[in-house]
Amino acid sequence: MSVPELKAGDKNIPTSLQTRCPEVIKGFEATYGAKPDFVARSPGRVNLIGEHIDYADFSVLPLAIDVDMLCAVKVLDEKNPSITLSNDDKRFAQRKFDLPLDGSFVTIDPSVSDWSNYFKCGLHVAHEFLKEIAPAKFSNAPLAGLQVYCKGNVPTGSGLSSSAAFICAVALAVIKANMGESYHVSKKDLTRITVVAEHYVGVNNGGMDQAASVCGEEDHALYVEFKPELKATAFKFPELKNDDVSFVIANTLVVSNKFETAPTNYNLRVVEVTAAANVLANKFGVVLKHVGASNLNKGNLRDFMNAYYARYHNTPEPWDGDVTTGIERLTKMVELVEEALGNKKEGFTVEETAAALNCSKEEFTKDYLTTYPVRFQVLKLYQRARHVYTEALRVLEALKVMTGTKFDSDEDFFKAFGGLMNQSQASCDKLYECSCPETDKICEIALGSGSYGSRLTGAGWGGCTVHLVPSSSVESVKKALINDFYKVKYPNITDAELNDAIIVSKPALGSCLCEL
Repeated sequence: MSVPELKAGDKNIPTSLQTRCPEVIKGFEATYGAKPDFVARSPGRVNLIGEHIDYADFSVLPLAIDVDMLCAVKVLDEKNPSITLSNDDKRFAQRKFDLPLDGSFVTIDPSVSDWSNYFKCGLHVAHEFLKEIAPAKFSNAPLAGLQVYCKGNVPTGSGLSSSAAFICAVALAVIKANMGESYHVSKKDLTRITVVAEHYVGVNNGGMDQAASVCGEEDHALYVEFKPELKATAFKFPELKNDDVSFVIANTLVVSNKFETAPTNYNLRVVEVTAAANVLANKFGVVLKHVGASNLNKGNLRDFMNAYYARYHNTPEPWDGDVTTGIERLTKMVELVEEALGNKKEGFTVEETAAALNCSKEEFTKDYLTTYPVRFQVLKLYQRARHVYTEALRVLEALKVMTGTKFDSDEDFFKAFGGLMNQSQASCDKLYECSCPETDKICEIALGSGSYGSRLTGAGWGGCTVHLVPSSSVESVKKALINDFYKVKYPNITDAELNDAIIVSKPALGSCLCEL
């Protein structure tokens, strides 16, 4: 399926684009004194269920949201192999750089923090793709020069993937500019090439952000699978009788410094879930077989599930993502976690973990505790494994709610889906310990004022929350959050800051081109 190419004035252009496209075109004209040729767009995303399970290769359930990055683009003639970048946000100064005449890649220096680096990431992966599909044209010749004007409203640093939205819009723009009107880029190709883009600035992301941004569809959530390949399948929310599904996204405004907190937060969780997978494998006498890059190169909890079923149920083929089979197998995994790890809910010491792995303390330290810096008293293997398996199970149960359940009333749907979101938040809080007091408070306020499901979204330890709200209750939820959280916690907050902190969105369209 190709990335949608919309025409100005088309009835199917999303309402927000009908407003924002003219704005970015006006900004381009004011900056460059000419009209752009087209606008490339890609949105931010929010994850509904499936937190901290992607690095165990389990599927997640995000959706594209109605905030985005727009890039208005004019293609220059062949005498101008350069790129000029301008941004509607005046914090980001104009940049200009030349394109190598021999067709080589533009240099990216990740040690320099500049917004143009993210543009160059999108440019680089698009350039690689162009060399792949049209080597005769792009092997030894420069790319087309561009004038670009960017206008985004995905709040930066909010955990809603502003960087992925930017990079996907840029890559789409570069491909369009160089291949012309007759070429239509597929969603699969755009997702595939942008997944690795942020690696060039030292960010080792996993693919959910790009898949959600590119493949989003109005009124749909996306079932994003990582194995056997990265794939996003759209599932439509049920059509309700009297109301609509909306999501309120509220930022705690708590920023967790990922580098400083990683030894006790993210890095430690990676060590714990990897150790848990290997303790389970040793307990049940199976060998973890992992294809591709793995955290610590030790296999993960999905690998254990596949190995267990291969040995004890004579199913040598790994789980293929089927919902019914996945629910059956994940339910069994939860039972095995209780059986094998439930007697150590207080946590495992290094000595106890090494004993459970039949290795020495020194071997365990070398294999698990030296790749990433970590700090801990005990390793909470039971809690982390139980979260991963139950959270992966909730993703599949949410799909069943969306696709296989008949509801007598709108409220029945909101209760069923929202209940899974609430269970996810409880697991993130109690088992994975990645919530924070501000997140808990926002969820409490939202649930008391009209939300049916409230949870953190993203890595946690601050950042954003997401709330399932009937459209008729959106204003009451917003009002309660403003009065009972933001104005209490941040008494000097401005209207502009509040506008950035609370986003209301329905599931939105993913990447698209707007032809002028």
